[in-house]
Amino acid sequence: MGDETGNSVGLENGFDLVVTPDARFARLLRRDVRRTSQMFAMVGLLLSVTSLGTFAADGLWFVAGLFGLPIGVIWCFAGVVNGPLHTRRNPDLLVPLRYVCTADAVEWHTVHTSLRVPWTAIEHATRSPAAYHLKCVDRQERYLCRTTLTAAEDAQLAG
Repeated sequence: MGDETGNSVGLENGFDLVVTPDARFARLLRRDVRRTSQMFAMVGLLLSVTSLGTFAADGLWFVAGLFGLPIGVIWCFAGVVNGPLHTRRNPDLLVPLRYVCTADAVEWHTVHTSLRVPWTAIEHATRSPAAYHLKCVDRQERYLCRTTLTAAEDAQLAG
């Protein structure tokens, strides 16, 4: 799975693994949330600045600025606050995960939720020291924790 593109996986019987993520994997997830929050803050700031420019205009541009400025400030505020609040609201980043790999999909299971991603929905997979990074067709990014896997489990998951 080291920088491959492809969707055919030859799993006949499938397998499942139970993984307890460690601090390195949690840092990876927090960094991803922080990146998303920064994007929200930048978009809000850009909307606010461009809305300030419309106050010099007449007519509908002035009205657009009146609506754009508060919306931009709210987006910027949401981006700044979302990162720290998300990690505080979700202390279950380190709960045990159960991965089930079958011939047609990979599944994530926790105490609170489960997720199923078909192999055909995965466009690209990259291996890093902390996780397998899966880029999906729906432009979502998924992570499979590999920090606490044994060498045999990591080889099985990489297959």
